[in-house]
Amino acid sequence: MNEFVKNIREASDDNADEIIEQIKASHKVSRVIGWPGHEDIKVEMRLLNMSECRQTKIDAQLEFKKAGIEISLVNLADYREQEAVHGLWRACYNPATGERIFRNAEDLRKSCTPEELLYLSGEYNGFVEEQDPNINKLSDEDFESLKELLKKTPDQIQLKVTNLPLAWRLLHTLVAQQPK
Repeated sequence: MNEFVKNIREASDDNADEIIEQIKASHKVSRVIGWPGHEDIKVEMRLLNMSECRQTKIDAQLEFKKAGIEISLVNLADYREQEAVHGLWRACYNPATGERIFRNAEDLRKSCTPEELLYLSGEYNGFVEEQDPNINKLSDEDFESLKELLKKTPDQIQLKVTNLPLAWRLLHTLVAQQPK
């Protein structure tokens, strides 16, 4: 059992606050990228937590509702684009200060070209996929690489596997490999 899980299992009132802070801090997975077209200008992209993902969806829906636009198949691509904008402004930080770069979705829209938004969305989606691979898109070679990485560094499981179908596949594969 890794140290983090052991601490949770043995938690007392004395160290519960410390463990809660560890849990909160453990989510802050980030990557620094260069701004599109200006690689020397750095942006830290942080993965959104569940609460931020939920708020992103709500804000995009509210924006459409406020504008009197009903979400349908006809404008689904526009809706998804606005959902991405609401996520990106929350995900982009100044790596030097740790502060968000944009105040809100409109601030991001005013500051970026469509090409920059497309690039940032691609970078964020690639980062999400790297951190939480989709089992349906994962090749056999990539699965084997992930399995070997996790065998060598099992503490990475919390960061690399948050998708239940992937966890089940890993578990099934590893159990099947055990000597009988």
